[in-house]
Amino acid sequence: MTAPPAAAPIAPADPEPKRHPATSAQLSWLEREVEAWRSEGLVDADTAVAIRDRYVVHRRVTLARIVLTLGAAFVGLGLIWLVAANLDRMSPLLRFLLMVLVWVGLVTASELLARRREHTGTIPAPVLGVVRMLAAAAYGAVVFQAAQSLQVSTYDPILVGVWAAGALLYAYAVRSLGSLVVGIVLAAYWFGWAVLDVDETMVAGATAIGVAGLVAVAVGVLHAPQGQATAERILFGIPWRELGAGLVLLGLFLAALPFNEGGDATGTLVLWVGLGVAVALAALALVRGDRVDRLETGLAAVALAVGAGLSLWRFSGTELDDLTAGEWARAFVAVVVYLAVASGYAVLGGMRDSARLTWAATAALVLFTTIQATAVFAEILSGAALFLLVGVVLIGTGLLADRGRRRLVREGKEAAS
Repeated sequence: MTAPPAAAPIAPADPEPKRHPATSAQLSWLEREVEAWRSEGLVDADTAVAIRDRYVVHRRVTLARIVLTLGAAFVGLGLIWLVAANLDRMSPLLRFLLMVLVWVGLVTASELLARRREHTGTIPAPVLGVVRMLAAAAYGAVVFQAAQSLQVSTYDPILVGVWAAGALLYAYAVRSLGSLVVGIVLAAYWFGWAVLDVDETMVAGATAIGVAGLVAVAVGVLHAPQGQATAERILFGIPWRELGAGLVLLGLFLAALPFNEGGDATGTLVLWVGLGVAVALAALALVRGDRVDRLETGLAAVALAVGAGLSLWRFSGTELDDLTAGEWARAFVAVVVYLAVASGYAVLGGMRDSARLTWAATAALVLFTTIQATAVFAEILSGAALFLLVGVVLIGTGLLADRGRRRLVREGKEAAS
C-alpha cells in the first residue's frame, strides 16, 4: 500500500505587503474611489482596507531630499571645477583622458549607487539622480575637450547636438529623469543655435523655439498613447510635455513682443526640416492621443502657427507711441492669443495634476501682461486696468472649464449606470 502523496507546502503569506508611495491628492482620490467601489458592492470591506493599505503618503519635496540633492551637486561640481582649474597645465591628450576618466567614474559610481539602492534601499533617490545628471553633464565636457584636442572649433552647434544625443541615450538606458531633462534642454538649445547660426532674425528665433516646443509636446504625448499608458512611459513623457510647454510659451512670448528689427527672414534648411518633423509628430500625436492629449498638442500647434504669423507681422515704426491701426490690432491679437494659450496650459496643468505646469503658465501670463501693459497699452489702458481685464477673462475661463469638467463627470456617471 502506497502512502498518499504529500501535499505541496503552502508558501507563507507576506505579513507586510509592499507599500507604494503616493501623494496626498492621489490618496484622497483613491479613498473616495475605494469607498465608492465598496458601496456599489464591487469590493468587500476587507478588500477595500487591503487596497488602501498598499499605499503610503509620500511628499515629493522634503528638507532631507533638498539637502541631499544640494550636497551631491556641490560635490560633483566641485570635482569638475577642481579638474577644470588645472587644465592649462596639462597637454591636450591628458586633458581629454582626464575628462573621460571623470565621465566614466561618474557613470560607474551612479550604477554602483543604483545597485546598492536596489538591494538595500539605503541610497536616497535624489543622490542617485544628481550623480546621473552629473554624468550626463560630464559627457559634454568629453565632447568639447575632444573637439579642442583635435583643433576643431568649439563654437559649433553640432557639438551641443552630440552632447544632447548622448544625454538622451544615457537617460533612456539607465531610466534617469534628471539626465532626460538635461538632454531635452540641450536638444532645444542645439536646434535654436543651429537655426540662428544661419538666420539671426527674431522671426527665425521665435519660430525655432516654437518648433522645438511642439516637437517636445508631441514626443511627450507619444510616450503614452491611448491604451498604452504604462506608469514608466507616463513618467518619461512628463519632462517632454512640461519642458515643451515652456518652450511653446517662450516662443509665443518672443513672437508677440513689439519689435521692429531690420532684415527679412530667409528661412533655413534646419528650420524647415524641424518644422516638417514637428508637423508629422503632432499629427501622429493627435491621432494616437486621447482628448487631453489632443488638447495639449493642439495648443502647441496653434501657438506655433500664431507665433510665426506675429513674427512676420512686425511693427513698421520706430516709436511705440506712434502706432498705426494695424499695429494696435497686432498688439490686441497677441494679447488675446497669449491669454488663450497660457490659460489653456494652466487648465491643462489641473487636468494633468501638474502644479508645475499651472504655475509656469500663470507666471508667463503675468510677465507677458506686465510687458504689454508698459510697452504698448500704456496709452489707452493702465497696467491696473489691463490686469483687471485679464483677471475677468481668466475667471470666466475658469468657470467655463469647471462647468465642462462637471458635465464630463455627469455624462460619465450616466453612461456607467
